[in-house]
Amino acid sequence: MTFILSALGVSRLRSAVVGWRRPAISRRKFLHQTTAMLGAATMSGTALPVAGRAEETQARLPPLKVAPDLVLRQVAGLRPFRPSGFVVKAEPFGDKTLIHNYGHGGCGVTLSWGTADMAAKLALATPHRKAAVIGCGVIGLTTARLLQDRGFEVAIYAADLPPHTTSDVAAGAFGVTEIVDDDHHSDENARRIAEAVRFAFRYFQNLPGARYGVRPMDMYMLGAQPIEANWDFAITPELFPFEIFGPGEHSFPSAYASRFKTLIAETNTLMPALVEDVKAHGGTINVQSFADKEQLQALDAPIVVNATGLGAKALFGDDELVPMKGQLTVLKPQPEITYAYLDPVLDLYMFSRSDGIVLGGSHEEGVTSTDVDPRRAAQIVDGHGLIAGGMRG
Repeated sequence: MTFILSALGVSRLRSAVVGWRRPAISRRKFLHQTTAMLGAATMSGTALPVAGRAEETQARLPPLKVAPDLVLRQVAGLRPFRPSGFVVKAEPFGDKTLIHNYGHGGCGVTLSWGTADMAAKLALATPHRKAAVIGCGVIGLTTARLLQDRGFEVAIYAADLPPHTTSDVAAGAFGVTEIVDDDHHSDENARRIAEAVRFAFRYFQNLPGARYGVRPMDMYMLGAQPIEANWDFAITPELFPFEIFGPGEHSFPSAYASRFKTLIAETNTLMPALVEDVKAHGGTINVQSFADKEQLQALDAPIVVNATGLGAKALFGDDELVPMKGQLTVLKPQPEITYAYLDPVLDLYMFSRSDGIVLGGSHEEGVTSTDVDPRRAAQIVDGHGLIAGGMRG
């Protein structure tokens, strides 16, 4: 199934957002933009309960407050997107075994424990129990933890450590989009994604929520027509039961709002907790960069895990990797806001977190700079201000 995309008062919003101009984008990019930066936990075989329609119509959502003086910070990061999907595979590497685990697009947090499990299984198939993990983002950290739990001695090597990784910029909300290009919607990719997604959610559900920043969250998809699950979400339909609210049945300034239950793992809490866990289980974390893959041969571990994200393009020659820049504006915390929303047509999304309200979005394919664009930042604030101003409390 695909998203049925339509405007949320599009003509009104477009004319009001200063300088707004819908870019020319491919069908793949447009569909995958619908839920980009949903980067976190995944659901197990049992979905979280869905509240009844009567409750929704009687208890309106509190409107978001959006104003320039509420802005805490603006950040940008680069998603490591591969049109054919993420890579988890093992190969000989001199006298070592090299295990790749990278290319998760906008779903690094979402797929983290799942692809870490795949990588750990490959490591278990070797006779060795000592591994060097290259990269200290969420993929490197979760892979290190699962290796440790399965009896491996682990050392992490990375040029950048939390809070200075791409994972630290991610919003941390769960969703299975922006993983593969439309041309790669194959049965094999669906199988691999489903395996990773289901394992990751089960793992996130079992983590102590407060320590890791994990909690349930309602996500609303806004449109002039009902929005249904696209190919990515339909891979695991039991995890995303969409509930559609029509005109007058919800709080947003759109005709329809499609709700599903998801999780968010707040990366400001998740990342330091994972770092502590790696160290508590005997792991070491070393600041070190590698000019080329041959330098990895000097490491004393017989297993090397490549969790370098975009770094795999230069280090291992993966020219399929494409940076996808995402820009966010973070507002001061608003504890009463516990939901999230996405307007697919205007490419605007909001996630509520304890450390602030995360506003997006931005999807610039092939852009390598992480500098904040002031013009785009202003458009994000203006666009969300119009949505918030049209909400019915």
